[in-house]
Amino acid sequence: MSSFRTRANVCLKTVWLALLALAISSCSQQASLNETAYVVPERLKLKNSTAQAARVIGEVKTGERVTIMSRLNAEDGTPWVKISAPGVEDGWAEARYFVKEGIVEQTRQIAEQIKGVPAQAIGKSKATLKLRLTPDRTTEDNVATLLPSGTNLEIVARERKPRPALPDAKAGGAKDAKEGDENPAVKFDEWFQVRLKDYAVLPAGWIYGGSIEMEIPAEIVYFVSTGRKIVGWQKLGTVHGDDSRTGDHYLVAERKVFDADESVDFDRVKVLAYDPATRNYTTPFREDLLGKFPILLQMDGQRGTFQLTALEGKDKQSYKKDYTVEMPERGKVKVTKQGDPATKKK
Repeated sequence: MSSFRTRANVCLKTVWLALLALAISSCSQQASLNETAYVVPERLKLKNSTAQAARVIGEVKTGERVTIMSRLNAEDGTPWVKISAPGVEDGWAEARYFVKEGIVEQTRQIAEQIKGVPAQAIGKSKATLKLRLTPDRTTEDNVATLLPSGTNLEIVARERKPRPALPDAKAGGAKDAKEGDENPAVKFDEWFQVRLKDYAVLPAGWIYGGSIEMEIPAEIVYFVSTGRKIVGWQKLGTVHGDDSRTGDHYLVAERKVFDADESVDFDRVKVLAYDPATRNYTTPFREDLLGKFPILLQMDGQRGTFQLTALEGKDKQSYKKDYTVEMPERGKVKVTKQGDPATKKK
């Protein structure tokens, strides 16, 4: 009997010590969390617990600054956080709806660096994908947030990086399905630096190019040069016809589909000009060259300029090329290279 009591006391003591350790650990974790974060969704309900039947106790809105008080995994394993925000009761929500202050600052720095760069193209995410702070998928430390499928993106720059050796799913590795299917023949990753007009909290970052679908304007998509694809476009202006129909002129960048020099962003620039009389497009300007984004277009009414970075020689030395654009209301679009004889005569 005495031995039984001894064993029971030992078990009770062990359980008590384990519970005490758990409580101390929990208190320590609770005390250590005082993280500043921002709300990502437009509106987010706060609940009184992580349970499925939890009661809604408040709401926060996109861009609001909150304090993460504690973290907890729900019964299904989903990470949740308890947050404190002005004007609402402290409550719980899924962790994925919040972004730490440091990440927000970094994305805003990226947005500030590219604020004067016009969009080179418009894309849309084909699936849920990761917005990253750098064009690198060898680490998850640079992930800012997950963007839902169908997110609209302004593409302002392109980078090409050696493809990392990703874990093999057959070997138990976790393949990242959110960043495109892998083609063993492709040795380089294509990345796009993007702006997100609908995300005030996270305005800019990097996206893996394999997860982007280009949203080329329907009126010009069939006017791509043979053997090439459209990789960038910017609207020059709008022309009005006698029948009140309108059409847009575009500055277009293209790259070869096969045997392309992947170290450059485009190998042809051209103008697609809308003719209101025929309701069709003509090509009053076209030039083959190796170039890098961005193409800096500035239009002021019917006149404007654009500048691009061209690459030349075996070592691909870069230099700037400048052009002027004229769009007379009743005439053809005219593009003149600065330094051309036609320019010097003026």
